[in-house]
Amino acid sequence: MSERTENLRQLLSAASGNIAVTGHDGADVDSVISCVLVQRLLARWNIPCRIALNAPDKQSRRVLERFGIDVQALEGETKPDDCLILVDHHQSARPGKVIACIDHHPTDYPPDDPYVQIENSGACAVMVLRLMQEAGVSVTPEDERLAIAALYLDTIALRSAKITKEEAAWGRSEAGRLGLDEAWLEKEGMGLTDMSLPAQTLAMLGKKRFQYGDRVVLSTYVQTDAMTQEKLDAIFGVLRREMDKEQAALWVFLVHDPRAVCTTQYNLTPDGAVETTRYGYLASRGKDVMPRVERAMRKDG
Repeated sequence: MSERTENLRQLLSAASGNIAVTGHDGADVDSVISCVLVQRLLARWNIPCRIALNAPDKQSRRVLERFGIDVQALEGETKPDDCLILVDHHQSARPGKVIACIDHHPTDYPPDDPYVQIENSGACAVMVLRLMQEAGVSVTPEDERLAIAALYLDTIALRSAKITKEEAAWGRSEAGRLGLDEAWLEKEGMGLTDMSLPAQTLAMLGKKRFQYGDRVVLSTYVQTDAMTQEKLDAIFGVLRREMDKEQAALWVFLVHDPRAVCTTQYNLTPDGAVETTRYGYLASRGKDVMPRVERAMRKDG
């Protein structure tokens, strides 16, 4: 066991309240799997905890069912006297006291919590898997399969800029070694959005809320190779109405095109302006986009 895993074990063993493990709102596959693996780590330390997810997305429900995990059963509220472990995010507006944070989204403004682990990785679940290995607890092939599935699905089938070539090669190798269905991983990872859905639905996919000082920034995205100007205009109309309702200072809308391997970023502001940035690769919201937005918002603020 490493020094940091021993420190984490001691911190959690001494927690004064019930421990709740939670992912970000609208938890995706990586967020859910990260919670599951953290719970398994704590179980091997004989530390009780529960998972409390807030509105996990449809893909997480579908994918985790394949591994025999009922995501709906993991939904729940947190309480003011709970001790929270955040995974796959480092800001929380949920009730409870944050005592630990494990995240793979870089930031220039890390939280001041008792245990903070923010590292570059294609998936937070891979970070948790490596933490389990570092702690010297038993790691099952099923734990490894879950982490590799999260890696594929959180990196657009290993194509996103958030993943290094070395980690992508490792992920492919592990998928083969563990007997995972790579064609299924590719299909789920590409995750092309059904563009026949209403603009209201498309505009809200992958929604995340960020608090930068006293400013609220919202972000959503689609993955498609079939975006039209008509559909984009309709989505913008929805976003502007939602911005007004939530009094957001900025809405960052991303269009990932997995086939063309590129991303377009649209920054919508309350004055009606739209700033467009095009990336010649599949940009990562957590690694490429939001850290820059955060720096700009805090500087201007």
